[in-house]
Amino acid sequence: MRPSFLNPCLLVLFAALVPAAAIGTEVPPTEAAAAEPVAGPLADAPAGGLPAERDLSLYQGQVTLISQGAGERRAATARALAQVVVKLTGDPKAASHPLVRRALASAETYVTTSDTRESSDQQGNTAIGGVPVYKTTMSFAFDPNGVDALVAASGLKYWGGGRPRPILWLAIDDGRGARLVNAQQLAVVKPLAERGLERGLRFGMPAGSAVEQAAVQTVWSQTPAPMLPLTARYGGQVQLLGRVYRAGAGWTADWVLSDGATELSRWSFSDPSPQRAIASGADGAADAIARRDAVPMQAGEPTQLAIAVTGLRDGTDFTRAMGYLQTLAVVTGLRVVRAEADALSLQLDLAVGAEGFDRFVAAGSVLARDPVAGGGVPTYRLLP
Repeated sequence: MRPSFLNPCLLVLFAALVPAAAIGTEVPPTEAAAAEPVAGPLADAPAGGLPAERDLSLYQGQVTLISQGAGERRAATARALAQVVVKLTGDPKAASHPLVRRALASAETYVTTSDTRESSDQQGNTAIGGVPVYKTTMSFAFDPNGVDALVAASGLKYWGGGRPRPILWLAIDDGRGARLVNAQQLAVVKPLAERGLERGLRFGMPAGSAVEQAAVQTVWSQTPAPMLPLTARYGGQVQLLGRVYRAGAGWTADWVLSDGATELSRWSFSDPSPQRAIASGADGAADAIARRDAVPMQAGEPTQLAIAVTGLRDGTDFTRAMGYLQTLAVVTGLRVVRAEADALSLQLDLAVGAEGFDRFVAAGSVLARDPVAGGGVPTYRLLP
């Protein structure tokens, strides 16, 4: 594998992966702002509830469109939401949870902004006959309150912001001897960087000094301790050591992830594609860090709940209120007990407790809890 150099079109992708001085660029202001922890409206949530601070970049997903039809765009929205749920939980199987699957059917209700753009790999990595293949991607930002409520209601763990940025020490042997990949060869680790972004994990790259290059055999031997002083130069102690080499007709990648003197995980991955072998480092690192750092969020046990909905002015309001409740992932059943001129009495079957349901409602813009209504039945007012 011949290391190739990063072209300008990839700078945005790798700006957060490399020390800025190594490539002479900075993170664009919009991306830098999105990566900062931001306090949300639930900043006073108790332990075990929704998070007090959020990294808004974790609520963004990007997917490639297969076609330009409306159906594909709806499917792309669902894939992007699934990507976000995986990022927030650290669980690669999170999107298959029954409650999450229900939410994916109405993924557009979680979207705050979306953007479509066409791009190509100018280096020809995806080229056919040397001609770059253009692809259309859709980027989505999802409502943090709604997605957090979905994660809590599903009983999945939450892997919040403040994630470490492992320094990637990667040695590759394509038959000519092991060589260390450095910050001037970012195209080599493009598959790992892209997969890392999908899992909500960013990596740092060594500058490639003579001392670092001389440590290539230490990286190859998969011994983390001697690399710690070099990792510490970049301001952290989490490091990912990888070696990638030919194995038969394919490639094998061996990895070890450590945090200081503590080894978090070792794993290997083999594939005919060297790109997929390199990308496997991101999945293993995200899995290991999430196992350590993700925490459960309480949403209550499944229950039945009688509620009242007020503020209905006409049949359109009736339809809007019923349609909204039926699309909530946590509502597994709904029965009308009584219908009046301006109100509904309903019996809900919930996959969560009453508090979890309230969180879902608070995350939306259709119903609002009425704090002054009496009668012992939770009352929600339909918003204009």
